[in-house]
Amino acid sequence: MKTIITFLIILSAQISFSQLTLTNQYNPVPGDIDSYAICDTTNISQGPAGANQVWSFLNLTKIDTSDIHFVTSSSTPYSAQFTSSNTASTNDNSSYTYFTTSAANILFNGSGGPGLVVPYTDPQLFMQYPFSFNSTFTDNFGCSYVANGTPTVRTGSTTVTADAWGTINLPVGSFANALRVKYIITTKDSSNPGTPVVTITTNTSYVWFVPGKKYPVFEIVYSTLSFNGTLFASSKTINYNSRSTPIGIQQISSEIPQGFSLGQNYPNPFNPSTKIKFQIPAGSNIRTDMVSLIIYDILGKQIKTLVCQQLQPGTYEVDLEGNGLPSGTFYYRLTAGGFSETKKLTLVK
Repeated sequence: MKTIITFLIILSAQISFSQLTLTNQYNPVPGDIDSYAICDTTNISQGPAGANQVWSFLNLTKIDTSDIHFVTSSSTPYSAQFTSSNTASTNDNSSYTYFTTSAANILFNGSGGPGLVVPYTDPQLFMQYPFSFNSTFTDNFGCSYVANGTPTVRTGSTTVTADAWGTINLPVGSFANALRVKYIITTKDSSNPGTPVVTITTNTSYVWFVPGKKYPVFEIVYSTLSFNGTLFASSKTINYNSRSTPIGIQQISSEIPQGFSLGQNYPNPFNPSTKIKFQIPAGSNIRTDMVSLIIYDILGKQIKTLVCQQLQPGTYEVDLEGNGLPSGTFYYRLTAGGFSETKKLTLVK
């Protein structure tokens, strides 16, 4: 099972001294989809900590795939017990995890599903901003809930450290200035259904972020589970995200459009940034069709990929930064299913 870290950690592609800094710019928003593949773990390890590392994960064997959808908390069946949350996620439209995102941090508020709802009275600090190489924090969390009719007390601790940076090589390509974040999360559940039971779960995760991508591109998770002091199970999981959401896309309306459309960027001409709006209708086979929005120069050479992912029906807006581009005329093309449309934009510096 993919740990919560993969769809909670949010980053910014700001570079300081050739290193990535995580900021609140990349908090998950309703309409986001985090797609990942679970891969075989053979001969894959996280490697050492430190600066200027090189990680090679080129030979990955995919075992299964999954999508995590982000929605508004108020749209879920358990929202009344998570009133402070503004975002929730689900991969089955049945069970949900709840978060509060802000300019300063991300808090995990608990989970809800058929037969079990666990609202945290002391939320878990999952990320604080800004966060870069050698940044670290610790936090304690807890709550009380009822499981199978038995009152249960949960306590836990989180330690988060950005312990390495360097270049990560993946089947989809190589990424310089990648930041690795290490999470150690220990959760203790204590109950007494007639006999005292103490369950301790420890997840140690190594998660890689790269410039220009909203969600982690790679993750290695080590998990252990013990009952009353005796180790019961241990596991290792590899999660690989080959289509991480590009930076700057957000859904601005969930109202279902009548058809595909691509708006003219505004402002145009622009400097230093502009916005591009587009619409995805229902019935567009969103489970299998990829939506792409790509920038080309006047010779037809691909310059930037702004969007390359599955999207729910709705209206979206994408930011295009002119940093690194010369003055001149460019074209942007929206492709989804059988739809394709191209428009022109101009950067003036």
